[in-house]
Formats: sequence, structure tokens, C-alpha cells
Amino acid sequence: MEQRYFSVLAPAPWNKSGTTRVTVRTGGSYAVYLCVGNARLGLNADEAWALWTAMGTALATTFGPIPDWATQQAASKPAPTISTPAPTSDKEG
Repeated sequence: MEQRYFSVLAPAPWNKSGTTRVTVRTGGSYAVYLCVGNARLGLNADEAWALWTAMGTALATTFGPIPDWATQQAASKPAPTISTPAPTSDKEG
């Protein structure tokens, strides 16, 4: 699997810069590799989906709607495109 990187900046008032970078790498030695600031966590695909589900539920329940800074970063990056070849047939119809 080809390695791909996805990254956003999050507010972090305790840092000198006031932000922290959150990066997810897919592919490589782990199916999913999560980096939050200096913290690192390797996950398989099922663990990553479980984390996504649990985080989404916990954050929406506890903190409400997605903050503007997060939606703006998500909207500013186009979704990756995946092209698949059209099916071919060896049989003539």
C-alpha cells in the first residue's frame, strides 16, 4: 500500500506556537499511524475505525458540533480521488 499523509492543525494554547499538528499516515509498517504533536500510535485498520467511531461519539456527545477551525480545514482540502479501471470482458456478447 502506498503511503499517504493527512494533516491538520489544532489549537494548543499550552504550546509556544499555540497550535499542534495532527497527522495520519496510511500505509507503511502500520496500516494507520497517528501522530498528535510528539505522541505516536500505530494502528491496524479495525483499530483506526474503532477510534474514529468512539471519538466521533464522545466528542459530539460531550462538546457538541464540530468547531469552525476543524470544518474549515476539512473543507479546504479536496477529497482524494480514487480511480478504478472499468471492468473488461473477454467474452463477446
